[in-house]
Amino acid sequence: MKKIVVFLLFMITHGMVAFAQQADFDQANTYFENGELNEAMTIYRMIEESGQVSGGLFLNMGITAVQLDSMGLAKYYFMKARQFETTRDRAETALEYVESQFSRQSATLPKLPWDRAVDWINNKITASGLFIIGFLITTSGLILLYLGWLNKISLNKTFPYLLSLIIIGTAIAGLAFYADYVNQRYDEAVLVSDSKRVLEQPETNGTLISIAYEGYDLTVDHWKSDEQEGWLYIRLGNGQFGWIPDNDIMIL
Repeated sequence: MKKIVVFLLFMITHGMVAFAQQADFDQANTYFENGELNEAMTIYRMIEESGQVSGGLFLNMGITAVQLDSMGLAKYYFMKARQFETTRDRAETALEYVESQFSRQSATLPKLPWDRAVDWINNKITASGLFIIGFLITTSGLILLYLGWLNKISLNKTFPYLLSLIIIGTAIAGLAFYADYVNQRYDEAVLVSDSKRVLEQPETNGTLISIAYEGYDLTVDHWKSDEQEGWLYIRLGNGQFGWIPDNDIMIL
């Protein structure tokens, strides 16, 4: 009985929170319609910080950022909105517009097929899903091999196939571990300030490698960045690596 009461209280509380967030969202939209853009963005950010996010929220934040003439920030929010199926198409259209507004465009190297495959794994089936597939294939091969040792099936004809199952399953599981490693270590990011110096060392007077401008796509190496507080180790779209102060970098 106590568990039921606790569950009902949770559901009621959750419903009240959702209702409150909808009221805040409506209030922010009213501010936006009235041209009070900073007030609207403040409420949108409060909703985002509460964890009650949606494609519509990020889409509205991106539109508000465009009106505030903060194209880098708009690009970040439209990229977030693109992750939701309900707003993917509208976010893609908005991103095309935002990209056309940047005075400087970053040179971008095409991703290698291996990198595209890892992105597909993390975005579509996830590393855990791929690991389960590999585990099931490997386990199936091992079970059949065990049955062969018990003379339940003939190993003479099936052994090459069973060995192939085990090898393929193990390879798939290994790929899943690698995809998870990439997902944990690296993240996409966007520069939202006018420009930042990319340096060879994590220090203000470090050797200049390049300059990143508003809207540039960056890849953040979290593991290496943890070595230096206040700095991020990033890769530019053209393949250059370097250190950059961590302010004005929006990580997806």
